[in-house]
Amino acid sequence: MTKTSTSSRISRALDWAGLIPSSMLFWIGITDYREGASIAWPTGGAVLVLISLWVVYRGLPHRREGTLVPPQE
Repeated sequence: MTKTSTSSRISRALDWAGLIPSSMLFWIGITDYREGASIAWPTGGAVLVLISLWVVYRGLPHRREGTLVPPQE
């Protein structure tokens, strides 16, 4: 078992932390849209949430690296 480095832990924490501002922008965009603002605000927030989720998903296999063993032929 390998020890996780501090930089990789910080990187994963920042990946998860990116969800907070993007979801806040999405929520504020929905609120503003209900008050008559442009549809671009909630759309942009939704795009940022999806990008943040993709970044988190992209980082997940790196944690499990080495746990999957390819089949031997």
